[in-house]
Parts: sequence; structure tokens; C-alpha cells
Amino acid sequence: METKLTEQESLSIISEMIEQARNNFRKGSGNSMIFYGIVVSALAILNVIAALVLTKLNIHPNYSFWMWCLMIPVIYIGTLIQKKVERESMVKTHLDSIISSTWKGYIYSVYLFFVIIFCIGLGKKMYDVFYLINPVLLVFVGLAEFVSAKTYRFKPYFYGAITMWAGALACVALMWTPMPVILQFFVLAFCMFFGFVIPGLKLNKLAKENV
Repeated sequence: METKLTEQESLSIISEMIEQARNNFRKGSGNSMIFYGIVVSALAILNVIAALVLTKLNIHPNYSFWMWCLMIPVIYIGTLIQKKVERESMVKTHLDSIISSTWKGYIYSVYLFFVIIFCIGLGKKMYDVFYLINPVLLVFVGLAEFVSAKTYRFKPYFYGAITMWAGALACVALMWTPMPVILQFFVLAFCMFFGFVIPGLKLNKLAKENV
């Protein structure tokens, strides 16, 4: 016979699930964010330096963008880091699955976005659309981080999402400057460090305090 739960019992179970998810999320989950934040920030700064050096050598600065191909092995390493965290978690809750699916959806959206943007940019020779890459990616990251913040009730993630969205607006505003792409990469580096690395460090610090 199926037992119906009272409203109070339902709220209690939901609260317990959220608290359990938060405890799991704290245990080393900041490692992948720290990793991605540092790598992307470093690549953004290196891209700026490489573009300026190529310009001085009378070589087209767009060749510097090829260094972002390094993100292919980086994503693989980041996946291994995340899997290690998941293996060490006490239990995986339904909320953990939701957040995992959210970030997977983010990755799939990024892949699809790149296919669309390059088909339009290269196929139609509309190169100005490439200015949208950084702001759109920051919007995607901000969305995924916002969902994580609300699910786990972890305020640093919320501030990280706000940082990403503010960075996206800044990237759009920079389109009318003499060096929009160069300045956008500075914004990207700033957002990934303060919106990804810092929350990841705070998450790991919180985990250490709760051990």
C-alpha cells in the first residue's frame, strides 16, 4: 500500500536531499573549477601576448587563436578530475545528477555554438560574428553556475555567475573599441579567475573545514 507523505514530511525530505548534495559537492568539487579557471585565464593572456608578438612580426594575429586547440586535452583532463571527485563522493543524489546534466548541457551547447558560429563566419565570410564568441560563452557559463548556486545554496557560485554575465556585457561594449578581441580576452581571463578559480578555492576551503 502506497503511503502518502504530508507536506511537512515532503519538505523535510527535500531539505535533507539538498543538505546531502551540498555535503557531497564540497568534497573536492572545486578542483575542476580551479583547473579550468586557471587554464582558460592563462590561455587568454597568452593569446593576447601571442597576438601582439605576431603583429610586430608582420604576421596575421589570428594565427594566435590556434592555441585554443589546447582546450581539447584540457577538457579531457578536467573530465578525469571530475570523475575522481564523483568516485570519492559518499553518495550521488538526484540533485547531483541534475547539476551534472546541467554542465554537460553547457558543454554540448558550446560545441553546437562553435559549429554554428564558424559555419556562419567562414561560410558567409561574416567575420564580425566571431566577436560574439567570448560574450556568448560567458553567458553559458553564467547560466550553468547560476543553476549550481541555486541548487547547492552556495553564494560564491552566485557571485561567479554575476561576474560571468557582467563580463559578457563588457565584451559586447568592447566591440566598438580599436582592439575588441584583445580586450575581450582580458575580460575572459578576469571572469574565469574571479568567477571560477575563487569560488573553487572557497569550496575546497569549506570542505576542509567540514572534514
